[in-house]
Amino acid sequence: MKKILDWLSIPYYFNSSNKFKITISFYIGLFVFIFLYLFKPFNLISLEGLLLKYTSAIGLITFFGVFFVLYIPALIFKTYFNEDNWTIGRNLLLIIVGIFFNGILIWYLSSNIKSSENFENLNLLTFLKYTYLVGTIPVVFFIFINEKNVREKRERRAHDINKYNKEKRELEKKELDLKAEIFSENKKESISFNINDLVYITSQGNYASLFLRKEKEIKEKILRVTLNKVEEKLKIYPNIIRCHKSYIINANFIIDIKGNARGYILKSDIIPMDIPVSRSFSKQSLQKLLK
Repeated sequence: MKKILDWLSIPYYFNSSNKFKITISFYIGLFVFIFLYLFKPFNLISLEGLLLKYTSAIGLITFFGVFFVLYIPALIFKTYFNEDNWTIGRNLLLIIVGIFFNGILIWYLSSNIKSSENFENLNLLTFLKYTYLVGTIPVVFFIFINEKNVREKRERRAHDINKYNKEKRELEKKELDLKAEIFSENKKESISFNINDLVYITSQGNYASLFLRKEKEIKEKILRVTLNKVEEKLKIYPNIIRCHKSYIINANFIIDIKGNARGYILKSDIIPMDIPVSRSFSKQSLQKLLK
């Protein structure tokens, strides 16, 4: 049981693009049509001349039903569908709910078509049982294979990046003694610091939290300014990189990069947590994070 729970908690990539949702909806609808038309399960052979019309309608309603499940809940429950919190368990729950929703739609359509042609229809519970039986096993198998492939791909890329940057770290580092100053929105307050002491910056609404190295500790300083303006001010320093919409980091303090099915994370021996990396980062941008 613990292994199953651990597997369900594994980070999983939730693709929020509409192109992906339309594509996956199309292929699922096409699969349902082909499966029903060729194999004629659940006594569909009795439909005879009605079979093509019936299976086409089922495939079409499956397409729209799957797209609805992938598109609408993500719009309403944005926090729940946040890709940073998405796991295999949440993905499975979405699939279970999606199969249930589509099962009811297909059963309703099936009832109307069969009743208009005087064919006997299955009751709802039996129909849902068959729907889950046909749909759940291949979907779970797909999730397992997809998660494994994406995770291994990320791990291989992370390994390549770490190897590349390990070679770069062997070169002599030039310590810069550069001063930087960030002003607040109203220009009345500011924070001055040595750029080599800046560990990372994160945003808290309209405020930016700057974490500065002070001997062996990290001190936090807060200033009312957006992360975009901080990024604009510090873009002249090549080691200061915005790796995420909520984080700016000093690449000199990053020692490792890891990959999983959701994306990449940065690790440091003085930062107490993992720093996420935006999915829009290219491999070349990732390589600049480690020096």
